[in-house]
Amino acid sequence: MQNHFPFKQSGRHSHRPLAQNCTQRIALDENELASRWGLSVKTLRRWRQEQLGPVFCKLGARVTYLITEVEAYERRVSRFSTSVRVCA
Repeated sequence: MQNHFPFKQSGRHSHRPLAQNCTQRIALDENELASRWGLSVKTLRRWRQEQLGPVFCKLGARVTYLITEVEAYERRVSRFSTSVRVCA
């Protein structure tokens, strides 16, 4: 049987496919999300501290946002009029 993904052959992570071969991303880092929304990374960090914004994942010092959570948050705060209040 032939592998569909090329694997790294040595080291601790020999069972994982190489990252550049993944066809679809599932998460954004804080820099990517800040760029997507035209915000500063500092604003996203403040939002996390104040429990605002989308749900995030934190592993050690690395913070990521699942794209599904980002899109769900974008839908929740979308509105048709500036006179309508939004509860995020």
